[in-house]
Amino acid sequence: MLNPEVVKFPAPKSQVSYSQHIWDDVHNDHSWHKVVDDHPFNTKVSLLLPDTPNLPQLISDAVTQDTQFYLVKNLPLLELCTSTFLQAFVKTGQLYAVSCDTRLDVDNTAALTPDGLLHLLLNKFTYEELRLNGSLSAHILRKPREKFVVEVNMKVPYFKPGKAFYSKVMTAFTEVQLRFNFWLTWIPDDTDICPSSVAKYFYDLGYSIEELHSSLSQSIMTEAVMPSLCKDGEAAAPEDVLEWLGCQTLGVKLEAEGTRVCEIVTPKPNILVNNLCTLHCTGFFTPVQLQFLLRQLRMWLNQKSISAVPWISMTVYGHPDSPITWGNQEHVYCTNGDNFYTLVILRDKLRIYKISGSRKPQRLYVKSNKNK
Repeated sequence: MLNPEVVKFPAPKSQVSYSQHIWDDVHNDHSWHKVVDDHPFNTKVSLLLPDTPNLPQLISDAVTQDTQFYLVKNLPLLELCTSTFLQAFVKTGQLYAVSCDTRLDVDNTAALTPDGLLHLLLNKFTYEELRLNGSLSAHILRKPREKFVVEVNMKVPYFKPGKAFYSKVMTAFTEVQLRFNFWLTWIPDDTDICPSSVAKYFYDLGYSIEELHSSLSQSIMTEAVMPSLCKDGEAAAPEDVLEWLGCQTLGVKLEAEGTRVCEIVTPKPNILVNNLCTLHCTGFFTPVQLQFLLRQLRMWLNQKSISAVPWISMTVYGHPDSPITWGNQEHVYCTNGDNFYTLVILRDKLRIYKISGSRKPQRLYVKSNKNK
């Protein structure tokens, strides 16, 4: 179409949910723990810290120490399925792996989650070559249909040598040599075992391994006006708070009154704070590391006065090209794959903003009207 009538294409819908939790809520399907755990692949964390002219050592250590991860280059999927690797790493800890330089909408992509599920999003040609059971991508309705989802559960009892399912998978990955550059990190169940053992394993097999570390960047605003959240009856509206957080993260300067150019203003009621630090941490963060960071942030917050630091926030961004997102659901990046959450941290509770793409299939062609 040289001149498509874009009004006929429905806009994809995003979902923004808001919830409030106490710190000591039980580990159920609606707890804040569940939100963090359901988001396995995270590549960036942004913190907003009032009254912080210098980054506290407590927080600096939490985002830099023990956050290393590994780049394993040109790794065949076959190596992830060997009985030695399954027994040494998949079944004895939490393994996170995602193809790091693939584009979700045009390339084959792969990811391995701690529950032992190998997730593949494949083009039609590769899918037919593998001959493994899968399904059409749930989020693309197009002609021709060319994206397929395959899941291999590597923790089921029958995924081992001598079983038919295991032999079928190994044969498929032997005949079709799918290789990826993986970001990988492993958290062993036994604390006496070093997490770098997984890198040593692949190094001994002759693969190229590179140890990577998180990087930090920060900016400080000497004076800023924060939304007030202390009293529920007088607090700023949740959507206004989220909008303000986004502006601060991007370095947008807000005015007290709107203009013709920008109608976004500082929410009311609000409070004046000094030395508002915006810290960006880029790397590969697991839910375990983020929960530790959250505990350190809460500890630091309790050491500060409420007038100087009313509240703080942590925004976590998911991998934009991971084949899965929230709770192992298929990622819809090629339409509107928003894939992040924000925690507003107070002393007695926390508020969660969860942003996700539409779960409905996206139609990429105009539906014909048969009544015409």
